Amino acid sequence: MLRNYLIVAWRHILKNKLYASINIIGLTVGLSVFILGSLLVDYERNYDVFFSKQEQVFTVGTVFSATAAQDVGVGETDGIYSAYAPLIKTAVPEFEAIARTVRRAFLLSVADDHYYEEIRFVDPALLEIFDFDYLDGDASALDDPSGIVMTRELAEKLFGEVNVVGKTVTLDRDVDLHVTAVIEDLPKNSHFTSSVLTDVANIFVPIAALNRAVDYDVAGNWNNLSMGDLTYLLAPADKDISWVQDRMNFVFDHHFPDRDEDFISSLKVRQLKETNTALFDAIGLPILESIRILGLLVLVVAIVNYTNLATAQSLGRAREVGLRKTMGADRSQLLIQFLVESLCIVAIAMLISLALLEVVIPQLNEAADRGLSMNYQQTLPWLVITTLVVGIVSGAYPSYLITRASPITALHESSRGGNGSLFRNLMLGLQFTISIFMLAMVMIVFFQNKKVEDASNLYPRSQILTLTRLDVESIRPRLETVRNELMNIPGVQNVTYSSQLPYEQSNSSFVAGATEGDEDSSFMLMQVRVDENFLTTYDIPLLAGRDVDLAVGADTIEEGDSQVNVIVNEMALSKLGFGSPSQALGQVFYDFPDERDGRGARAYTIVGVVPDQNFQGFHNKIKPMTFNHRADGFRVASVRVSGIDMDRALSEIENVWDDLVPDYPMQSQLLDDTFADTFAIYSAMMKVLAGFAAIALTLSMIGLFGLAAFMAQTRTREIGIRKVMGASIPQIVRLLVWQFSKPVMWSLLVALPLTYFASSAYLNFFADRIEMPAGIIVISGLAAVLFAWVVVSMHAIRVAKANPIRALRYE
Repeated sequence: MLRNYLIVAWRHILKNKLYASINIIGLTVGLSVFILGSLLVDYERNYDVFFSKQEQVFTVGTVFSATAAQDVGVGETDGIYSAYAPLIKTAVPEFEAIARTVRRAFLLSVADDHYYEEIRFVDPALLEIFDFDYLDGDASALDDPSGIVMTRELAEKLFGEVNVVGKTVTLDRDVDLHVTAVIEDLPKNSHFTSSVLTDVANIFVPIAALNRAVDYDVAGNWNNLSMGDLTYLLAPADKDISWVQDRMNFVFDHHFPDRDEDFISSLKVRQLKETNTALFDAIGLPILESIRILGLLVLVVAIVNYTNLATAQSLGRAREVGLRKTMGADRSQLLIQFLVESLCIVAIAMLISLALLEVVIPQLNEAADRGLSMNYQQTLPWLVITTLVVGIVSGAYPSYLITRASPITALHESSRGGNGSLFRNLMLGLQFTISIFMLAMVMIVFFQNKKVEDASNLYPRSQILTLTRLDVESIRPRLETVRNELMNIPGVQNVTYSSQLPYEQSNSSFVAGATEGDEDSSFMLMQVRVDENFLTTYDIPLLAGRDVDLAVGADTIEEGDSQVNVIVNEMALSKLGFGSPSQALGQVFYDFPDERDGRGARAYTIVGVVPDQNFQGFHNKIKPMTFNHRADGFRVASVRVSGIDMDRALSEIENVWDDLVPDYPMQSQLLDDTFADTFAIYSAMMKVLAGFAAIALTLSMIGLFGLAAFMAQTRTREIGIRKVMGASIPQIVRLLVWQFSKPVMWSLLVALPLTYFASSAYLNFFADRIEMPAGIIVISGLAAVLFAWVVVSMHAIRVAKANPIRALRYE
């Protein structure tokens, strides 16, 4: 019996090649997008599952208070203060191991070769938690405070071979380390090698070496909460995440510093496999969830296309059903027959989708540096279930509609068959609701991103080349000489040193207030260390007062100073209550040092005022800021270039650097690229969303094209009679276009409020938002309606121009 069903189904597909092709193409695209989106989301959410203890390993992060989240720009971070680790070890002795990591970029030297590499400084217990594949050495490698563990790839890069245990590597030309172990390269689906945060080399060095290199007090650090500086907890095998979270809540309640009670609200535990996606949680955008939902919506559009066209085709199969029922076929047999046809079409589409994904996935891996793959042994049951569900859902209503009529009614209705027009209109409206929703979201994201990009032009980012890694002790004495030589290069307008660049998401700040000791009126004041050329280089105007002047001793902050001069922005004046910029000059405010600083309050005298500018950009709101000078606080140089090709300028700048700082390779980047790096996730989101929207809209148009062609064909006689009775071509075109316009128009009414509320989740993330998104949504909906009119009109015009005599001879 099944063989007969399959034969009949195949014959029907061959008989209706055009509509079968439309259905197969639509379902192929829908299935491909859905499967790829699901695979990608599962891949990103299941990192590090190859470690034997991965179910016991957890990381603990910090959740900011609502007020602090607005100031910091993110809702949480994936790390905690490194000073927590000993407290956790004491408070929760059940943990089998605890390991902290601190990521820092350092110069690695092997003989005369030098490389900048990202290094993970870790507690030795890290090798207890993770069972790396050792090519040489073992899990005790980091017990040696001068040890270093590296991957095969890095060993071959530094030494040209893998057997390198015992060889020496120098850290920043100062600290000698020797290789104590070499491990096999880790897979791409590990947060150690590839994450949404950054791609890093796998070099593990004891934290003790970091203390020697830069005097980093990891045990007493209550300041740093940088993303990527993780604390790992190895829980007992019989404990789950809720147990670990309860223990972290206990630690937080009993050991958290009172000074941060308004800054941090709680600690958050994650499973190891979710570590890679911590950034998505931090910024508060449901990116992975959106990919999965959008993939499902595209599949829904494809299913609706099939259902709609199959429902319309049922009009031409009434006679076939009537004859079969007259010959003794019962309704269940007919239902099975038509469901088998649906399943056959979906199965063909699934096979084509899998073949297509075999081509697309390797290209995606190369472009995104991922290791996504189709593991058929694991995914085959899911693929089969997906095929069955899509096939049954797609064919259920058309099968019901075709088989519900009695034999007499079916034979009598001949070409008209069951109505189904209401259902077709509902399905058409549903697919256009989804398409309009996606298109409108794309336009909102596009215009918001464009606003962010335009706002970033506040600074001359296309003219500035930045040099980083200047906070090395041996480089600092040469900075003034470097500046003088760079200024001699034709086209170099200015050179300035600072602790931070525009667009960087750093939150260096201190607590300040207008009255010494009055903590009730205190607030967080962001600070940027700058030299006397910074404001000029970045075109930041002075509203009142003067710039930094190195001839004035109080303009330079030294350790232990009790009084210094600073420049502030207008928002800082508002917080301090100092009135207008001119009135604020000479006014004094104070900081509130931590008890561990061992000094009293420092007085800050305002000598200059600059306008409020979103220095950090993006989602950060404008913050109270101060610019001050501290010679040992400079981390980056900004070289402003004009009237010369940037490539040529870069070449000459490199020559100057190599002459003056030959022992450290120059690290440079255009400020444009700094902006692009921080903006990358939002640009990628817009491209992904645009891709989904384009696919959904295309599928809707393909489905509408097929449906319009079929419905125009079934109305040929009606159109012929109308033409004989005197109807003009424009009248007939309007008639056919209006038939399909009604469901598209009501889909517009449904899609607009949905888009308005959904867009808020994205727009609320930015401090500087576009206005009147409703207008953008309406334009998006009207564009979709216009596309629909164009598609329907192509058939309407062709049918309307047909010879009425031929039309009346139809059937």
